[in-house]
Amino acid sequence: MFTDRFNTLLNEIGASCVTLSSYARFGRTNISRIKSGKRIPSPVSSTAAKISHAIYAYSKDNRSYTRLCKTISISPGADKEHVESKILEWLYEDESHNASKSSMDSDYRIRKHKKDAFGERLNSCMELSDISNKRLSQLVHADPSLISRYRNGVRTPISNPELSSQISDILYSRIISGNRLKELSALMKCPENEIDEDSFSSWLYYKDGKNSEDASAAAEGLLDIFDSYTPGRLSNLYTPKEALEGIPVTEEHTYIGIDGLRIAVLRFLGSAFFEHAKELYLYSDESQEWMTQDPSFLLRWASLMAAIVRNGTKIIIIHNLDRSLLEMNDAIKSWLPLYMSGMIESYFCKKQKNSRFSHTIFLNPASGCIKAFHTASSDKNGIYHYYTDKKLLGICMDEYRSLLKVSSPLIKPMPHDILPEISDATIVQDVLSISTMSKELVESFNSQALTKQWDNYHTALLEKLKHHSVRECISLNSIEEVSSGMVPIWQAQGVEKIYYTPEQYNMHLRDIRALSEKYENYKFYPLSEAPFPNIELIVSETLTKITPMTRPGFSFAFTHAPMCIAFKDYTDSLIRDSKSIDITYPGK
Repeated sequence: MFTDRFNTLLNEIGASCVTLSSYARFGRTNISRIKSGKRIPSPVSSTAAKISHAIYAYSKDNRSYTRLCKTISISPGADKEHVESKILEWLYEDESHNASKSSMDSDYRIRKHKKDAFGERLNSCMELSDISNKRLSQLVHADPSLISRYRNGVRTPISNPELSSQISDILYSRIISGNRLKELSALMKCPENEIDEDSFSSWLYYKDGKNSEDASAAAEGLLDIFDSYTPGRLSNLYTPKEALEGIPVTEEHTYIGIDGLRIAVLRFLGSAFFEHAKELYLYSDESQEWMTQDPSFLLRWASLMAAIVRNGTKIIIIHNLDRSLLEMNDAIKSWLPLYMSGMIESYFCKKQKNSRFSHTIFLNPASGCIKAFHTASSDKNGIYHYYTDKKLLGICMDEYRSLLKVSSPLIKPMPHDILPEISDATIVQDVLSISTMSKELVESFNSQALTKQWDNYHTALLEKLKHHSVRECISLNSIEEVSSGMVPIWQAQGVEKIYYTPEQYNMHLRDIRALSEKYENYKFYPLSEAPFPNIELIVSETLTKITPMTRPGFSFAFTHAPMCIAFKDYTDSLIRDSKSIDITYPGK
């Protein structure tokens, strides 16, 4: 078991929870929960990577490295990356507990609440525990502005169960140590003898105890995934050779059960890597347990997929959307580093799934295909065929094309154009749009490149307003921030970074007011804070476009109707929470 092995390593290297947490750079309570078995991090999570690094670094600094190597059966002469990957492999080797499910369940619990209720409860608990934004941010190693957004109800820790767990643990322990249980009981409307860590956490992150799925929260969770993404996160835990260690070179054509499928998949991905495959075609409506329940396999799968993408292989995948939006978030989260490469083209099938049977087709048209057809829920002992015959591969390709014909794009990489061809649109970002500037204002910046871009964007906005409505949800900068001369204008492609003067910023606000007075279908909603400062969001009923600032000029479009409705629900909630304030500042 993971927990037993984790404790074994801590004993072997002589590390306490406190010392290891300092090396891992997160709270002691998080290590304590892992040590007690209350929490098993996903093997491909940042938590697992931090633990591996912390164990390695601590053993090196405290003369216990040799014992570490002996325990996990590797040579002391191995390089750092190899040792850290072997630590993870050893920790998860016999792990039968569904660590991925544990992480998902934690996410699911948190996602069920409304952000306003969470903000109110968090604020009350922080006051009860006498802790400031700054101090809480220090304890959980987060930015104080993020704690502020949580507290104000602008954001929630939806897709970060590690952080949410730390916040809950810290608040609960401070409330108890401060002898404030009676006040907490009144706040939770729960008898004192029924309050413990778990009940407190459930209350903090639930909405009135309801278990219904919240589409708006699901959309917010997906946005958080994009907002928190950092470049260079393609898995590199194993080299392709290491990932394929123990996989026999064979001409086998039949594999049995989940273990057989895993071997077949590693063989399939290994062949695709070494052959520099041009394209891979993937579809499966089976349970994903074959991938998620074996952490060691998941690490190998992720490393091989990353290597294939770096090779320049294009991957076409038809996602199974017969799942909840929250489950879809988990799938997209694990695939996001691959999506960010621009090499993934994803679809969803419009045909209703047949609940009697399940199907799998993983196809490399040049060399191999894994194909299966099972009675539903019998895949644990199912038969998987591995085809290499050219004629059979051609038939498999024809079948996949037939499936593509009844599929629509799910997440489509696209250029960051002006405004997509959609109906009414809501725009959420953290800077004022250049499209709402007047000609007088844009010329005051004395930039030909900016003027050219403005002309395109401004014209597109006015064309849009002839037939459709546009709503902008944007956070305003304070007078002090503008006066500092460090508030940038919206960063258009090919335009140098330019900053507002106080006069220019105020002029832009007057332009926005004039635009809203001239066009009844243009509405501006000032936000107290930007909920997701690292992304730009455009939402309609039929298309949602996300542009991560880590990839300027590159956007992702969602066309799946339930997801678009969820995003619209989320932006509607932002508008309901926006404050009616004067959007012009006193002149300077």
